[in-house]
Amino acid sequence: MTTLRSLRWGLFLSALVLLAIGTGCRPRRYVVRGGGEVAGNGQTDQRTTGVEVGSGVVAHGTPREQLDQYDQVLRQAGYEPVGPATRGVLSASQAIAAFPIDVRRGYCYALTVFGTGGTDVNMFVLDPLGRDASHNVLPDEHPWASFCAARGGRFVVRVQLARGEGEFFFAPYHSRGRRPVNLAAFFGTQSSAAQTATLDGDTRTRLGVLDQTLAGERYTRAGEPSGVVLGERQERAFQLSLQREQCYAFASLGGPGTTDTDIQLVDGTGRTLQADESNGRDALVRFCATDTAQYRLQVRLPAGAGPVFTVAYTQAAATGQQTGSTQGEQTSTDPVLTESVGGGLSENFALLDADMRARGYETLGQSQSGQLAQGAQQDFPVELEDDKCYALLAVGDGGVRGLSLSLVDPNGQVVDLDDAGGSRPTVRACTSRAGRYLLRIAMQNGQGNYMLGAYRWPRGTRGPFGLEGLTYVRFSEMTALLETEGFQFDTNYEPQQGRIRREGQEATQQIQLTGGQCYSILVAGGAGVRDLDATLSRDGHEIESDTTTRGAFLALRHCVGTTQSFTLTVRATQGAGPYVSQIFTRAGGAE
Repeated sequence: MTTLRSLRWGLFLSALVLLAIGTGCRPRRYVVRGGGEVAGNGQTDQRTTGVEVGSGVVAHGTPREQLDQYDQVLRQAGYEPVGPATRGVLSASQAIAAFPIDVRRGYCYALTVFGTGGTDVNMFVLDPLGRDASHNVLPDEHPWASFCAARGGRFVVRVQLARGEGEFFFAPYHSRGRRPVNLAAFFGTQSSAAQTATLDGDTRTRLGVLDQTLAGERYTRAGEPSGVVLGERQERAFQLSLQREQCYAFASLGGPGTTDTDIQLVDGTGRTLQADESNGRDALVRFCATDTAQYRLQVRLPAGAGPVFTVAYTQAAATGQQTGSTQGEQTSTDPVLTESVGGGLSENFALLDADMRARGYETLGQSQSGQLAQGAQQDFPVELEDDKCYALLAVGDGGVRGLSLSLVDPNGQVVDLDDAGGSRPTVRACTSRAGRYLLRIAMQNGQGNYMLGAYRWPRGTRGPFGLEGLTYVRFSEMTALLETEGFQFDTNYEPQQGRIRREGQEATQQIQLTGGQCYSILVAGGAGVRDLDATLSRDGHEIESDTTTRGAFLALRHCVGTTQSFTLTVRATQGAGPYVSQIFTRAGGAE
């Protein structure tokens, strides 16, 4: 039986081999040596953009030469290499590479890729739970990201080719007790920075009222507001390092010329945790962090144009209560608003596009764009083949609050629908007949520009163990992403298949996990399933859960100290149909 199981897994792995991430890159370690002299350090403490480095030095020359210049600049800023740099090659056939980094809590990191001139390289930083800690999808060959780690553990940096091919160098640096660095000037992109704004009298008065109101709830402002000038429907994003059991408040205040601002707090999965999208000049959200992690604050200007100010607050603990500590460590709970690289409609679309290609999809035709007023809709005809699987997505600009997307077959029947709100809907379908379908986009709330993308699954629609259609494709998508992070099939388990026959129904499964290992438990729904929840429990106590992420597939993470038995509960919150679960193990054991 063991031999047969291993053989079947071998066939399954062969079927998915093209999904493996980074195996063809063949990176090698490369020792960084000092380059030419760089005068001064040019550091300016900018709370929202990081410490600017470079002192007038702009990266130039070959990737290797830029790496030397970078080493000099970062060392002068108080950063040092996290081991030697790594050299690799990206091509059309091997367009993704991944690098694990053991991140230390409380350290700030600068992660940079130096690609061949004329290429377009993207970078994604994933935390130990697989969530987006930072990313850079600007159209250039030198993506970089800088952040201060709210939690330690094994992070993974995914380097992904969008255009061209050639060698690259990946250089991770870190520093203890410093702010993130801003490398825009070093790479000659300083001119793209937003125009800063100064508080006017009226906005300062409203800020004072807000300070007094929140003071009554034990909130204290963390520094001066960050102000930039935005145009209508533009947005600004910040990286946040928040501490478990600490409560925060974040506000946006509109200056002269603005009439409405929105603010959203988003976690690393893209899930909106708190939002204020009311029609007001100022917006406010409160949030008590349940996990020490990286978050993202999005500030938008749906109407008007002018200065927008963003401000953060920290709530003092009640008498006798301790907050902001993890595993006995005491750290600063003040949130640092570090402005994210990129932003805007084209960059947000590039982010989703890169994610779909990392899952194993190929693009289908050119992206489409348009504009919709509230309540309006538009149809796009798409020619789909028989017995193929597809994914179609949309993303709106800063004026879009609720966008829905549906796929309609030649008979006028809705094949899939995403109307959960937000500005990034996605639909998936495996077709049973060829023909002209309609992709329908509708503006539920807000107004503005949007972009559409279509993708085709090239690996067939059936796999081992009877997996087929959306069940197989969703399972394979998540397999590709997990492989990026160093997870592999645990051959001690075979996929468990079941069917949830009605919405709201649960299914349970008993599993035993071995001590000293870190696991990812993948659950993927098939046709008819629109949203799944999953919980891992032991002796009736919840250990891990995902009950808020929208979608028909997810992965629970858990590291086990000693061998124990658990109960996996799967619930269909929207729709009903088949599902499959499988256990993956991270190479190298527990963290």
